[in-house]
Amino acid sequence: MTLEDQRLVVEEQQPEQGSARNRVLIRNLVFIVVGTILFALAYAQSPLYTSNQNQYFLHGFAEAGFGYLNEDWLANTLDPTPVFSKLIEISWRVLPWKPVFYLFFAVLAGILLFSLLGIANLIWGLGNSRPKKWLYLAILIGLFSAGLRYLSARFMGLAWEFTFDGGVAGQRLLGTVLQPSTFGVFLILSIYLFLRKKGGWAVVCLLVATSFHPTYLLSAAILTALYMGITFWETRNLRAPLALGLGALIGVSPILWNTLTTFGGNSRSVSAEARSVLVTFRIPHHAVAAEWFDTTVLIKLIFVGLALVILYFANKQEPARHKGDLRVSTKLFHIILWPALTAMALTLVQVLTQNVVLALLFPWRLSTWLVPLSVSLITGWLVCWSFEHYQLARYSGWVIALSGIAVVIFSGVGISKSVISYQQKQALSEQGVMRYVEANKRPGETYLIPLKMQDFRLETGAPVYIEFKSIPYKDVDVLEWRRRVDLARKFYERTRCRKLIDLAEIEGFTHAILPVDHETAECKQAKLLFQDELYGVYKIVAPE
Repeated sequence: MTLEDQRLVVEEQQPEQGSARNRVLIRNLVFIVVGTILFALAYAQSPLYTSNQNQYFLHGFAEAGFGYLNEDWLANTLDPTPVFSKLIEISWRVLPWKPVFYLFFAVLAGILLFSLLGIANLIWGLGNSRPKKWLYLAILIGLFSAGLRYLSARFMGLAWEFTFDGGVAGQRLLGTVLQPSTFGVFLILSIYLFLRKKGGWAVVCLLVATSFHPTYLLSAAILTALYMGITFWETRNLRAPLALGLGALIGVSPILWNTLTTFGGNSRSVSAEARSVLVTFRIPHHAVAAEWFDTTVLIKLIFVGLALVILYFANKQEPARHKGDLRVSTKLFHIILWPALTAMALTLVQVLTQNVVLALLFPWRLSTWLVPLSVSLITGWLVCWSFEHYQLARYSGWVIALSGIAVVIFSGVGISKSVISYQQKQALSEQGVMRYVEANKRPGETYLIPLKMQDFRLETGAPVYIEFKSIPYKDVDVLEWRRRVDLARKFYERTRCRKLIDLAEIEGFTHAILPVDHETAECKQAKLLFQDELYGVYKIVAPE
């Protein structure tokens, strides 16, 4: 065959190869999109606005002109998560459509799922076998699903709800609502990219996670140090690891500055008092080990330990890909080991010293990504072991079909859970007064509300005097929040008409949400605007 003939053959083959690559690309893209949708449905979301969303959406909505939230006291305090607030603001300005926030959560859920799949594939080669990949996804989605969470909480207790995908101290990556901590999924994506030898992008992902939630700074710092050490070990050259470290330092500088500005203080005594309020009064369930340490913590430690054992033996079986390179299992072993040891050591130091500054650094937050990563590795090992010992490859069609059916069932249960959660929220006792205020609010109005009525701001768009769930983080603002909480609590526990008028005049609220049996509901200066079976909306008028 002449050179010209060979050239013609190559030219004829190139379009066919390109077409094959496109088909593979499209197939993978469809797989990722469908997998993300099914996982997000199976995982389930709580309805807007639930739990922490009432705090973290506030600044963004206030800037976007949502209702009159720009007049709210808390909305005018220092924002601890400005990047997340900017995302909320831009989203609401561009497309004021609530389902957008559910879509954001679904995308983040997909990043978590396929980052875990990617890591498991690097260790176990799941991508080379469709049955293994489908079985892995079915098991992992089932372990993380709303259905299993419900059964765990129902029969084992609420502490067991997020056993397989949550960290300790009630902290987790996804949770069930879009909030800054949800962007911790980029920590898992970072690990996957680093294992794929994309160190620069791995650091970018760390910066994304810390930009949205600064409490991931400790995780990002440890992972960056590990990336640098592993890179140096493989290259025996300081240039590449130093470039990673310098890039991370430059990128994290604005985040560090904002964190110091937010959590810093004007005096040691004020800062110390504010930290004490946060740790012992507002978030002891996150910050005090005695509050969150239970059997589930031990179970999660076992998950991490078992993953390390599996990686240790996988390291002995895995051939090195290139001379001088560490095995993927070796890298991942260290990426799990040292953060786990760091978290345990710092937790022990905090327990022994009772240091509130260390408590607010949440060293145990590293568990939020260590646990799901460990569970995913254990799942991958179980899948491979099952195929090897039970020769499941002979039943590949059945494995794929049953795995697909299981995922669809998990998704259906998740949809049911989401619908039930929405119905429960709509049935809350305060819905009547919130709907009235939403329709009738005016500029310049501020509402005194029961401390547990945490959804009021975002459901109505009306400013409130104070509530317990949402908090500031600047020291002086924390103390002001505590003062307002104490005043509101005393008022709702027992008060008289004169106290209501004095509070309204001094504290600046114009309206009050009062239980129907509250004695101040009979005050002449409390003008009834709306009432249902449980609450009334009152306008406070000055005495004549």
